[in-house]
Order: sequence, then structure tokens, then C-alpha cells
Amino acid sequence: MRKLFQGKNLIVIIGVLGAVVVSALFVKVPLPTILLPAEKIPGLQIGGFHITNTLIATLLADLTVLLIGLLTVRKMSAVPKGLQNLAEWVFEIFESMLTDIGGKEKARAWLPIFLTILLFLLFANWWELVPGFDSVGIIEPVEVAYAQNGVSRGYEIESVAGIVTLTDRQVILDKTRQHEIKTEFAAAEAADEEYHPHETSGGYVLTPLLRAAATDLNLTIGLALFVVLMSHAIGVRKMGLKYFRRFLMPVITGMKPIDFFVGILEFISEFAKIISLSFRLFGNIFAGQVLLFVMAFLVAFLLPLPFMGLELFVGFMQAFVFAILTFIYFEQATHSHAGDEHH
Repeated sequence: MRKLFQGKNLIVIIGVLGAVVVSALFVKVPLPTILLPAEKIPGLQIGGFHITNTLIATLLADLTVLLIGLLTVRKMSAVPKGLQNLAEWVFEIFESMLTDIGGKEKARAWLPIFLTILLFLLFANWWELVPGFDSVGIIEPVEVAYAQNGVSRGYEIESVAGIVTLTDRQVILDKTRQHEIKTEFAAAEAADEEYHPHETSGGYVLTPLLRAAATDLNLTIGLALFVVLMSHAIGVRKMGLKYFRRFLMPVITGMKPIDFFVGILEFISEFAKIISLSFRLFGNIFAGQVLLFVMAFLVAFLLPLPFMGLELFVGFMQAFVFAILTFIYFEQATHSHAGDEHH
């Protein structure tokens, strides 16, 4: 411990602390607007369907997985190298892991779904850590943001090298102005017109073009529904209609009243799977995004770096947990509760 504060180590520690202090005193950034629902991109819609920043991030993650896949198989060789070597290494690791859980046949059958979910969520989570990912977007008056999302705090703007950016100088709407905005917005909606404030307070809000895909419950619930419904399809394909005995009258203890109650619990557990899968992923990624926002707001330089490393790990773990639970649910669906196998 004493050596930690000697020589070069001491110089590095002093340098880091000095940079943190300078950042806290002189490098100020606005706190991004934290909203639970995904933000609609102004002026970007198809018919009556509004495009959100999480939808764009989802498509970006999809394209990333497809691009890496195409680059991997572009020049296949008997002696793998580069991306092909990495892909085969990843394939072998997870194939071995899934074989230990469900056997070779099931591992080979469901490995494509496992890796698709894993890689999609991995890149969807890691894109959040790319500089500029959620700090580039469209700047709107805070009046518009309040009318649409209830955001009452904005920031003044300035131009730096021809780029318009927010400053750390806040502009907060008072109660009187908030009431006026509600009235104006209601009148615009009644006339089926786009809302434009009659006057602006000088405060603005950034609507980012991209936001971590898993911070949108539509994505996480959709994936969870796919996994649970797919597990039922696998169960029916394996056992036919006998699969549904696990919900109606499973044979667990041999005592019908208890087995009937167990069947009810099995039915409820299917909804619990959807809730746990979707909200675990959503909660961890959304909380991580808020953490990075707050750390950058408090100290913009150096201090957020350890938290970005933490989110790098969390992004992988959440993708892995979702994918491995998918495989486990598939494997569980192939076991009968009709009393014709050993438990």
C-alpha cells in the first residue's frame, strides 16, 4: 500500500485528481433530459407512425450484427484467421456451454437463436458507450418539450465552431408559463395543427437521435414475448397437445388437488418469465444510462471512465443472462409433466 503512493504512481494519482478538480470547476455540461418513454424524432414519421430514437438504435444494432456476420463469412478459409477465427472461437465456447446444459442435439438446434439474441443485445447495449451516441440530436425550445413530455427545464444555447450546443445555463419554466403552454398545446391539438409556442423563454432541450435500444420497454417486452411463445412452440412440437398438461393437470406428486395447484403456478410463471426478462434488461440498461448522465454532469472529465467500464461489463452480462435464460426456457419446455417420465 505504501508503494502505491510513491514514484510514478503518486504522479499519476495527483494528475488524475488534478484533472478531476479542473473538470469539476471549469468543464460544465448540461444534465441530459431523462425520460422514461422513448423520444419521438421531430419531423420523422411514416404516415401516422412516429420514429423514435430507440427504434433507430435498434436498427443500428441489427445492422451491426449483420455487417459483422457478412465480414466474417466474406473470405472463409480452412485455416481460420481474423474475424472467422474469433467467430469460431465464440461459437465453440457457447456450443460447449449449451451442450453441458441441454445436450448436444438441443445445443446445435438452438445455438443460432441464442447467439442472435446475445449479439443483438450486446451491440445494442455497447452502442450506448460510443461518444456522441446520445448527445447528438435536434434542439427544440423547452416549451415544445414541456408540451409533449412535461420537461420544464431547458438550457441556453451557443454556437461552437459552427455547431449549436447547449450550455450549462439553465432556464426553468415557471407555473404560469406552464399553464399557458398547456392551453396553447390543447388549442393546437384541437385544430389538428403542429404545436409552435407563441414565444420562447430562451431555453432549449436536446432530443437525441439515438438512445440505448433496451431503455425502451417495447423492445424488451417484445423480446420476452418472443422467447416465451417460442418455448411453447418447442414444447408442442416435442410432445404435442400433451404439453399443456403442465398447466391443466400435471402429474408431480400424484395428489390431484396439489397437482392442480401446481398447474396454476406453472401458468402464472409464464407471465412471470415475461416480466422478469423484460424488466431486468430494461432496468439495468436504463439505470446505467442515467448513471453515466449524472457522472458526466457532476465531473465531465475522467470520473465517468470507470463507470463506462462498469457499463461495458453490465451490457455483456445482461445480454448473456437474457440469452442463457432463453435456452433454459426452451430446454424446460421439452420435459413432460404428464407423469410419463422420471422426475
